[in-house]
Amino acid sequence: MGEKAVAVREKRYTHNLGTQKKWGGAEWIIAGCVLLIRILFYLAINKPQIEADTKTYIELTWNTFLEGERMPLYPLLIQVNRLLFHDGYLMGEVGFQIIVSLIAVWYLYRAVRMATENRKIACAIAFFYGGNPLILQCDVQILTESLALSISVFLLYHTVCYIRSHSFRSGMAMVFCVLLSVLLKSAMFVYVIAYLIFMAIQFFCLKDMRKTTWKLSAALLGIVFLLLIHAGQVWRNAGTFSIDKRGPTHILVACLETDLYQNYPDQELVEKIEKIWPENDTSVDVATTLNPIRHLFGETVKERIVRMNEFNRYCIRSDPSVFIKYMLRRFSATMGLEYKLTVSDVNEGSPVFRKIYQIQLILFPLLKIGHVYLICGAVLLLLIAKWKRDKECPWYYLGTAGMILVILVSVTVGTYSSYKRCSSYVLPFAFFGLALLLKDFLAWIES
Repeated sequence: MGEKAVAVREKRYTHNLGTQKKWGGAEWIIAGCVLLIRILFYLAINKPQIEADTKTYIELTWNTFLEGERMPLYPLLIQVNRLLFHDGYLMGEVGFQIIVSLIAVWYLYRAVRMATENRKIACAIAFFYGGNPLILQCDVQILTESLALSISVFLLYHTVCYIRSHSFRSGMAMVFCVLLSVLLKSAMFVYVIAYLIFMAIQFFCLKDMRKTTWKLSAALLGIVFLLLIHAGQVWRNAGTFSIDKRGPTHILVACLETDLYQNYPDQELVEKIEKIWPENDTSVDVATTLNPIRHLFGETVKERIVRMNEFNRYCIRSDPSVFIKYMLRRFSATMGLEYKLTVSDVNEGSPVFRKIYQIQLILFPLLKIGHVYLICGAVLLLLIAKWKRDKECPWYYLGTAGMILVILVSVTVGTYSSYKRCSSYVLPFAFFGLALLLKDFLAWIES
């Protein structure tokens, strides 16, 4: 009987070893494909992509930072590359983004493999995420989106590690990623809120882990304290208590697009705005439309923002229903936006680049913002079903659905026009959600 058991164990070991070798080879093939498509894409682009917002990162000074123009991490990285590579500092920045992005693909693979305990699903997710055209485009842009994607992946990985082990070390790595994300992009302040809520739920659900939860919550509140100090400086220099002075401009656009600005009692100001704001055209151009309108509110930055805040509040209060309907239409309009390169980016590229992009579209299916909402909805349904069935919180499902919602909702409400670009860092959570759904689908088929 003992010999038989040993034989069975040896058979299982041999079988598992063969499977591991088989999938180890598959992983190398997938990694090679992703690496090849990335190299071809980067070589075809061949230079850093300068965007409209790039200038504010390159030319950021201490004063503009205190005014809430941008968060400090990305400009700091640019200055470090300037010291290292001199005139080639933008190429150095792009090179850094590409390396970090490649590492992030590996970390997403590890996070999915730990959460699903399925090597095949992890390989598939790493493949489709690693070759996503929008992610590759972000890597060569002098903007925060590439690093926002990568930091989101690292945050996801350390969160999975923390959920599995509840070790203080994994928790602090998670909190550190939250700190980096906020220092990189003001919109990622929602991560702080989301993880404070996560800690609160953990506190009530896992009573034996309350000591660790308290420590991590204290670290997150420390981040909040630092941001409050920064917001105080922005209020002192720019007249708005926020970590980002651009919020009033985003609300101003809503007042312009809804014609609520016409309700403002200062008709002289309204007439000046009407001369600048294009009739029957809701396209927003910063240089020819927004900047001239903003300058109508005052000569200094602080004066303009204070008056804009007053203007926005009056316009919205004059007819809140119009503003609410406008926001609902905005949510509806974003559903069809695809996470892909814009038409102008493709048309202006070389023939080689266009061919590579066509291959990418065949190999790597594109996600729309609407698809991400559908993934979120499906994960939420499974969250409710599993919680009800097991009487225990399914943390992966809760976190995935929560992060998708806070990112998409905050970006749609708090920005204008560039919803696809500004919410691109939702993609790691969307792919992770797909992995969870695929895991449950395969389990359902096998049952």
